[in-house]
Amino acid sequence: MLKSIIGRSSNKQNADMESFFPIRPDCQQHVPKTRFKPKVGKTLSERRWNAAFDKDGRLDIAAVLRRIQRGGIHPSIKGAVWEFLLGCYDPNSTSEERENLRKKRRWNSQLNLHR
Repeated sequence: MLKSIIGRSSNKQNADMESFFPIRPDCQQHVPKTRFKPKVGKTLSERRWNAAFDKDGRLDIAAVLRRIQRGGIHPSIKGAVWEFLLGCYDPNSTSEERENLRKKRRWNSQLNLHR
């Protein structure tokens, strides 16, 4: 019985994740099936993501990477997580430093648009 409950929640979780990125019906036959199976309860959730920051806004990147390795990233926070994974933000930066960097990038982007 426990196995069937776990199996159902795993299937539900996979379906939830797939619904974030729907694939057009005419393209579905060309999309390979993923071999990655997120482990139930191991996905980096929004709650765990927010808990990975200290009071100054510094990220515990080691804990985040362990969580990602075990179960992936929930689609609702992928953008924010990838900003750190791609090096857009230093995990040791404070939330204030990141906000200042965002403002600076936005300002530079607007200057480039008006040239």
